[in-house]
Amino acid sequence: MEKFESEFKTEHKENVLVWLDFDAYSYINFGIINALSKLDDFNFIGIITTKQDVSFFKNQQLIQFKKLLFYPDCYINKSSFDVNVLKQFEEKYDLKLWLDIFTERSFYKYWTDFHKFTRDEILSIVENSLHFFKEILDNYKPKLILMQHPGENISNLLLYRLAKNLGFKILIPNPIYIHNKIVISDNIENDEILKTFNQLMNDFKNNEKIYDENFIKKESLTETVNVQSSYNFGTSNFAQKIKHYIKRISHDPEPIYKNIGKTKLNMIKYKYKNYFEIKNRKKFLDKNAIKLIEDEKIFYFPLQSEPEAKILTTSPFYSNQIELIESIAKSIPIDFTLYVKEHPIQKVKLWRSINDYKKIISIPNVKFIHPDVNSQELISKSHGIISISGATGFEALFYKKPVIIFADEFYEGLSSVTKVKKFSELSDKIRNTLSNFQFNNKELNVLMKSLEINSISIPYFSIIKDGIVLSSIQRYENNINLTLENFKKFYETYKKSFELMATTIYAKL
Repeated sequence: MEKFESEFKTEHKENVLVWLDFDAYSYINFGIINALSKLDDFNFIGIITTKQDVSFFKNQQLIQFKKLLFYPDCYINKSSFDVNVLKQFEEKYDLKLWLDIFTERSFYKYWTDFHKFTRDEILSIVENSLHFFKEILDNYKPKLILMQHPGENISNLLLYRLAKNLGFKILIPNPIYIHNKIVISDNIENDEILKTFNQLMNDFKNNEKIYDENFIKKESLTETVNVQSSYNFGTSNFAQKIKHYIKRISHDPEPIYKNIGKTKLNMIKYKYKNYFEIKNRKKFLDKNAIKLIEDEKIFYFPLQSEPEAKILTTSPFYSNQIELIESIAKSIPIDFTLYVKEHPIQKVKLWRSINDYKKIISIPNVKFIHPDVNSQELISKSHGIISISGATGFEALFYKKPVIIFADEFYEGLSSVTKVKKFSELSDKIRNTLSNFQFNNKELNVLMKSLEINSISIPYFSIIKDGIVLSSIQRYENNINLTLENFKKFYETYKKSFELMATTIYAKL
């Protein structure tokens, strides 16, 4: 796509920058702006991240984009960088670049089977990305930036950080810990909920409603996890799969940084190796993870799925969960056992390495729990929850259990929630929690009212599931008419949800 130039706005329409990212997110955000376009007359500027989507967004007629920009063009075939320029970006825009770089799965720890990125390669991509985003923001001065949760990749996180510092309005559909509830938020942490909680606490009178385990059993994320576990990142059509794999073997993948090193031979080797590794990991889990909750004093630590944008962005110094488990195990009272449960959604992410599981099992006061064990039963039988962040801590509030967390959370304002800021205070925090815990029903009522005020009800994860299927149609077929036909069905199925997201966004402008 052609390089963009400075374009001075001659009409009164406001610009909306939309991040058309990989897989489902590109089509979900496209659905949102399709609904938004019916509320007002906007100029839409789209950033596309994969070549497979370029032809569709250029040729569809539902939205006339003012500009479509292909993000990888800014770094492909470019290797230079200037560390002094990066330092200037850090200082001028209050960035912590290495902290954000470590969230990119392709650069470190997770998706590194095909290529180990060097420092120079990483910094070249980061600098060129920053220039690209800064030029877009300077040229178009968008009234709104619509994107998915920052931290899914380094690119959308850099745009988020830069735009935030420059004062641009960013809105993100963020799931919360009740099934089919989301917040249209302007930040990663959903801190609108906490702000509302603090505002309501002094004057809130209606504290008669009882929220207990029966409520959360109906509203828990169990069904959400079931939907996520059924995601199909390919196509269910076997003939299409064969056709696609032949095409992949016959052609080199597009030269985005995530595809570096993905030669035909390497991809075949990886698929073969992974097939047996996954089977062995599941076999190890079934043989060694405990399915029985014993009658003993326990703290419950739920493993969070990895890689996950939330813990990489909001709690980067606690993202090594094996080390964190060891620190917690050292800090609990002598008569307690730490129960560590694998996350059921980790199945979609190919489970963890057997070596990681062995490290957990080797800790003497830790019991490793099978992912099939009911999480709410563990909450019920525990003396407290210790978690980086996430849904389990929220659900524990309805069981009147104390919660200890390490990251920012919208429910941290409750007196039953303790936030740990450094490891050296962990042991004392645990003991204080055990001796001083008192449940406050008013606080839980205020939190639920805050959620009611800030959230909307849509089947967000079902939308993602169907968006993945839609993306796979474009990937496998590269047929604009077929993709458009299926997008129209997708939009019609979730029309009320897209309209609700759009009206909520519009009200925040």
